[in-house]
Amino acid sequence: MKKKLLLFVSFLAGLLFLVSTSTYASKLPKGYGIAKTFTTPKATRGTWYYREKGDKTISKVKITAHSVDGKKLYVPSQKFFEKNVYNVSAKKRNQFIKKTENIYAAANYKKGFNVNNWVNLAGDGEYYIPVTRTVNGKKVKALRIATGAGPYTAAYAYKTKALVK
Repeated sequence: MKKKLLLFVSFLAGLLFLVSTSTYASKLPKGYGIAKTFTTPKATRGTWYYREKGDKTISKVKITAHSVDGKKLYVPSQKFFEKNVYNVSAKKRNQFIKKTENIYAAANYKKGFNVNNWVNLAGDGEYYIPVTRTVNGKKVKALRIATGAGPYTAAYAYKTKALVK
């Protein structure tokens, strides 16, 4: 009896896994070369506050498991890009770029990650890298926000506005 119950529960668990996987895959936009949804590192998640150099106002960035400021992040398929983006006419490439201007590519970078346009023409996007900083004599968790090929630090973000200098 126990074997039958265990077999039945295992079957149900497997069925639920298959259904949830196929439902998840069907939610991804088709035809743009999306390999999968990108998952941000846990250390970077949450709402972060920062002030860019020379700016008086405090800005914020919200990072979830799969997005930055509401922009969903994906991992591109290199095979798709080689066939449908890199090796096509400029006209077709420009049409593809126009269709995908609201899709963002992400990739792991050290302990953080990088976000860029789906088809990167210039620049190297934005980097979000978790670090530890000393503020008022105490070590606190921070997020280094950087841009460019360097990557060059644009700001340090903190979990509270009070920590922003």
